[in-house]
Amino acid sequence: MLDTLIELAKDSSTTKRHQLVDHVTELFVARAHKNRAEEIATFNELLEGVFDTLDEVDKQKISERLSNVTATSANLAFKLAQEDLSIAQPFLERSEALKDAHLLEIASTQSQGHLLALSKREHLDATVSKKLAERGSKEVRKSLAANLGADLSPEDLEKVIQELPKQMGERIRHLRKSNEELIQDLFRDPAEIMAGDPLEKKEARIDVRQWIAAIRAGHVTLNKAISQLAFEKNLHDVTVLLGIAAGLDHAHVVNMMIRYDSTGIATLCRAVGIPDGEYALICKARCNHLKFPESTGSKWVTNYHVLDPAEAKRLLGLLKIKLQNHQAAAA
Repeated sequence: MLDTLIELAKDSSTTKRHQLVDHVTELFVARAHKNRAEEIATFNELLEGVFDTLDEVDKQKISERLSNVTATSANLAFKLAQEDLSIAQPFLERSEALKDAHLLEIASTQSQGHLLALSKREHLDATVSKKLAERGSKEVRKSLAANLGADLSPEDLEKVIQELPKQMGERIRHLRKSNEELIQDLFRDPAEIMAGDPLEKKEARIDVRQWIAAIRAGHVTLNKAISQLAFEKNLHDVTVLLGIAAGLDHAHVVNMMIRYDSTGIATLCRAVGIPDGEYALICKARCNHLKFPESTGSKWVTNYHVLDPAEAKRLLGLLKIKLQNHQAAAA
């Protein structure tokens, strides 16, 4: 198969180039997650080798198909990100193959359309965010401020907020402050924050390891398991499943669960797709654990109704990056 693709790459005809791009991108998407390093390296080399000879249609196809494939080479990703916006946009907005140095160069040199696409990425480091705030149009700065995954300095944030309608600016300021406080609290000992008693492991009708195995085997959904455990007021095992679903350490999920506010656990639940009904059961169990009236849980559920899943996923991703950086610095 690889030999056939290599032969196609040697042919300079437009038809053969179309065939090569079509075959390689399809195989790339299908096999990228299977850890076949030699194949992936070959796919990248083939596309990089012919890239400068491709027409816009083929470049567009590569961009659309590979923008979510992290195994795309940094070199190929950077080439695509510098193309006209119609080609570059998927990579600018989504590709994890682009390095911070690439993002900074794009933010420093490319068009306002490119900058607007960059401003919508799930995560932007402080250096890239600052450059976007400096070079970007009003539309770019507005998008940047609303992006909770963009690491904006307080000074740059306030400058941008002053340009926005008052209500929008206040909402963005509040969201960013709440999110930053939540992130900071994850690095603190639970004894230092407003929190209830620790969660204790309970005797359960179905052990959490059985739930995990059943979910992974496809015999039961995460939501069904969460619903049953929350109904049993088994918050300890709920945090175990939520931690696995979110890719967070169990200790951090416990920290969210026993806090007196609902911001953290609501964000986590919405990000992993917990429906409103199952979240209501978690709130009822939390109220029982924290010794709160059920009316408090009802307010938490009301707020959950309007929590945007995209914002929740973005914040979860930001939390994970911050935690990784914190742990790396502490090592």
